Order: sequence, then structure tokens, then C-alpha cells
Amino acid sequence: IARGREGARGLSYEAATRMFDAMFGGGFADVELGAVLMALRMKGECLEEVRAGVDVLEPLLRVVPVDAARPVVSIPSYNGARHTANLVPLLACLLADAGVQVVVHGVTADPKRTTTAEIMQAMGLGPGGVDGAEAAIARGDPAFVPVHALSSRLGALLELRRQLGVRNVGHTIAKLLNPTDAPHCLRVACFTHPEFAALQHAYFERTGRPGMVLRGTEGEVVASTRRAAQIDWVHDGATEVLVPASAGPAREIPALPEPHDAPGTARWIQSVLAGERPVPGPVEQQVGAVLQALGVRPRLRAAVAA
Repeated sequence: IARGREGARGLSYEAATRMFDAMFGGGFADVELGAVLMALRMKGECLEEVRAGVDVLEPLLRVVPVDAARPVVSIPSYNGARHTANLVPLLACLLADAGVQVVVHGVTADPKRTTTAEIMQAMGLGPGGVDGAEAAIARGDPAFVPVHALSSRLGALLELRRQLGVRNVGHTIAKLLNPTDAPHCLRVACFTHPEFAALQHAYFERTGRPGMVLRGTEGEVVASTRRAAQIDWVHDGATEVLVPASAGPAREIPALPEPHDAPGTARWIQSVLAGERPVPGPVEQQVGAVLQALGVRPRLRAAVAA
């Protein structure tokens, strides 16, 4: 993997499994781990590497217990807001209102961005670990689980971003994880670059695990309020388009709060949930797509998209 972008080759599933066993089992010295992460970053991860990484890490997670008889969705949140408000908590609350068990997992803080955890905390839905997540779901609320609560080794891997200066394969794997004990959990994933769109589609098609793929908003899995993005449901080894991409901008773009104001974003989201302002159209479409994939009938709301 360390022969440069043109000469490097992807690892087989078996070789990648050995690599991730060492990575998540403490088998690499620091210099070896840094070299592996940078080599993968330069080469780009292949499907077999990502599949092996998820398969090695998931059995090591401290997962959230959920009701196997009810629909459940995983929402990864590892980026946060930089230029536009982070509406992941709105997506999570709307799905929970519809009766879905929602587990959001990700980082709790970022010095340059407003995280989902900070907004949810301002809404009274803040991080509480796995036990807190179980209690939140029992109340009908969306749950947020810090990545360190799921896996301290994955959390440490993600923190290397500040030392290495770039993201690493841990970020790719984190967005595909199932943080629950329900095999049927729908995993929502997003991409910002086309190669990751192809990789995520290939992962869900190859593994047969249910997934939803869309272009993210600043790396978050919530639809942009400016333009409806295509939303794909990948199930049973095939892709079904649930929301086609719009040809132009949304008919009405809402005035959003400042991206770096977690309390302001929390109040704005709560006003939407209270019916005081409409749900942004693209977000409403995304909620409908997730409910369709889960086989959940939408509930009527006081505020609907224009």
C-alpha cells in the first residue's frame, strides 16, 4: 500500500483483516500506525479494506441495545458545521417523532466546527454514553453516543487527525458502522467526493446490509436545504433511488442560524419541531425516504415543507 498513488495496490480482505486486527488491537508501534494511515490516505481505501475494517471493529464495539421489533437507524456525525448550520439533530428528532429508534454517533467537540453533540446537548439531548442512549430511546428521543463510548481505539484513531493533518481510514469506517445490536439497522451514509459515493454503494451492495447514501452537507448525513440531493436506498444487493436530485435550487431556502452557534441552532430546530416554522423541503424529503426504507408510515405534522 506504500508505493505511491500509481504503484500502490489494495489489500485483499484477508490481508486487510490482519492489518485492522493489529490497528485496533494495539499491534502497531506509533510510527508503523502513522505510516499505514498515511499510505492508505495517499492510495485511497478499496472495498475489501473497508469491508475488513468494519468487520474487525464491529464485534469490538460497546453497542446500544434496541428493540429488535422496531425500526432503527444509525446516523453518523463526525464533521459538524463550518459554513452552514448543522441540521443533523433536526433529522434525528423528526425520525424519532415518527417512531424510529435513532442512534446518532460521532465526535463531541471540534475546535473549528459546531458538532451535533453540542447542539443536542443544548436541546437537552446531549451525550450520555451507551446507558444514556438506551434510556433516551426508551423515552422516544434520539440518542447520541460519543465515539469513545462505542470504541476507545476508534476514538483515538480519529484524534490522530490533528497530529497527521488529514483524515484517515477510521473516518471512512466510522460512517459505516452499526452502533446497535440490531442487524437490520439502517445505516445512513454520506459522501463529499464521488469516489466515496462509489465505495459506499459498493459496500452496501456487497455486504447486503441495508444502507442509505446521499451527498452530505459539509460531510454530515443531512440533506442540504439549498438543493435536493439524490438519496439512494441500497438493499438486497441493489440500489433504488428514493429521491432524485433536483435540477435547480430549492423553491424556498430558509434563513438558518449561525453555523457556530450551538444554542441558536438548537432553538431554531426546536421552533421547527414546535410547528412554528416549516421543515426545510429537502430535509422533509430525506425523512420520508428513511421512513420508506424502514417501512414506517409517516405521521402528519403541524409544519410541512412548502
